[in-house]
Amino acid sequence: MILVTAAAGGVASRVIPVLIAKGLKVKAFDISPKVENLKEIGVAETFVGDARSKEDIAKALEGCEQVLYIPPMFVYDEAEIANAFVDAAAEAGVKQFVMMSVTHPLMSTLLQHTQKLKAEEHLVYKGLSHGLNYTILQPMHYMHNFDVANVSATNSYQCFYTLSTKLSYVDILDVAEVAAKVLSETGHENATYELVGTDFLSPNDMVAKFNQAANRQSVAEKITVADIADYFGNGKYDSYFMKTFECLAETYGKYGIAGNANVLTWLLGRKPTTFDEYLQRELVK
Repeated sequence: MILVTAAAGGVASRVIPVLIAKGLKVKAFDISPKVENLKEIGVAETFVGDARSKEDIAKALEGCEQVLYIPPMFVYDEAEIANAFVDAAAEAGVKQFVMMSVTHPLMSTLLQHTQKLKAEEHLVYKGLSHGLNYTILQPMHYMHNFDVANVSATNSYQCFYTLSTKLSYVDILDVAEVAAKVLSETGHENATYELVGTDFLSPNDMVAKFNQAANRQSVAEKITVADIADYFGNGKYDSYFMKTFECLAETYGKYGIAGNANVLTWLLGRKPTTFDEYLQRELVK
């Protein structure tokens, strides 16, 4: 059985159905009681617990031979949480630990990248010292951050960085397919895979593609970092969360972010999903 962490979050909610469709048995872990709802889509077991509790981590790992570790979003102790899961998995004799990281974790101007770099380093050393079989997945900026339903409803794509800056993207379903692949076959031990699609687009570019696909006249709109907490739906985010977005806005605005699609193409055995294909899929929902 595979323990999937942050299972009620936006990434896991898109990955878990792909794992289940592949015939993999999933145990879903999250602090939110909403994780219980995943039983409706075929999750074998759920566990409501705190990722900051070593006791809860140990309980969550019971009966699991593999881990798909998806980190919590923008928390100040992200690396410490990841390290605790790695340590507990090694102690429990887990056969495989798959870590969902990020493309270019070495970009030190991005706080959440720095956290993931520390987590990757800990996993590699633990793999060497304890024989823990690991695979690190490094996905690029997700296409679903361009919320087609929301843009359709509001006629606006709100973005917190410069509207002309280009970023690489990846489809979460391609990432999910790779996760299912490395969890269901051998040959991915001690591997680090950069998962990047072929598109290199600015917010203005994405809106133009959306307008062409949907026959609309939507616009890209730059918002401030202060608007982010409202966008996510609650005001409980701390200063670290806000600082993370400030760093994102500054780095994306100044540099953008880019990657290469070769590794993802090889793993999928096909070309990665394009942003145009993503739009067509979402528009028919």
